[in-house]
Amino acid sequence: MPRAVVLFSGGLDSTLAVRILQQQGFEVEALNIRTIFECCKARAAKAAADLDVRLTVLSVADDYLDVIRNPVHGYGKGVNACIDCRIHMCKMAKTFMEQVGACVVVTGEVLGQRPMSQRRWQVELIERKSGLEGRLLRPLSAKLLPPTVPERDGLIDRDRLYGFNGSSRKALIALGRQLGLRDIPQPSTEVTFAPRVRDLIKSHPTATRWDFELLNVGRHVRFDAKTKAVAGRNERENSLLRGFFQRADAPEPALLQPENFRGPYVIVVGNVRREAIELAAGFLLRFARRRDPRDAQVRLTYRGSSQVVEIRGAQMTASAPLL
Repeated sequence: MPRAVVLFSGGLDSTLAVRILQQQGFEVEALNIRTIFECCKARAAKAAADLDVRLTVLSVADDYLDVIRNPVHGYGKGVNACIDCRIHMCKMAKTFMEQVGACVVVTGEVLGQRPMSQRRWQVELIERKSGLEGRLLRPLSAKLLPPTVPERDGLIDRDRLYGFNGSSRKALIALGRQLGLRDIPQPSTEVTFAPRVRDLIKSHPTATRWDFELLNVGRHVRFDAKTKAVAGRNERENSLLRGFFQRADAPEPALLQPENFRGPYVIVVGNVRREAIELAAGFLLRFARRRDPRDAQVRLTYRGSSQVVEIRGAQMTASAPLL
């Protein structure tokens, strides 16, 4: 039985790609690539189980940071390095394809669906730059693109592929029902991280993986060109922030924790000085609950030492908008 690797998010397009290859007799390996930002691994796991395919999750290495900081082919409007990101993921998929003995890498891309990565010249560029010439199949738009090697070799019936073009989902939803999908995946509604990414790249050009991964957590506010703070929004994020603070690769941040009231944990990153701590304390108080304004104490941990400090009257300036 021939084998295919499908770049898999669990969304409608990649789910359709899996089903199309299954109907042509392929054993499908679903590959979810985890970037430094939040990925849809929960959705991907459920969709893979529904499709009865094995799911492999791979994380990008630190060389992915260069893709974000200096994309050869530029950014999309959301500060996403669309083309360079796709090339990077397809290179990872190519390596995985060779490891599992597959003959083709498959994506759910549709020509014209996304203006920064799915125009004809862009999909051809991604195929060429990733080293997958003739081995990168987009079954939803295959009839609008040159045949791949598996098609020419007779492993894939081109007549059973499709020629979708544009951003409309109606025909794709109809195809999903035709192919027997029980649950039609809905479009992702995740909040964009564009302002945070743009801010980090501008203020900290040498930002590390730690800095980029921190963008996924909490409320972010920048105090000045060198200093910002991040506050947890719930107990889970407080726990995550404590984990970030304790990581070996953390760049000596400060951690503020409510001592005698309930409220968010706050990490201060960058130029940790007295003024920044006072602003961060005001940031903490802004979202605190059940506190006595006459007796608010916070535990400050910085460079291995910990002390309880009073933050009575601390305020965050209005010139520090949330990111």
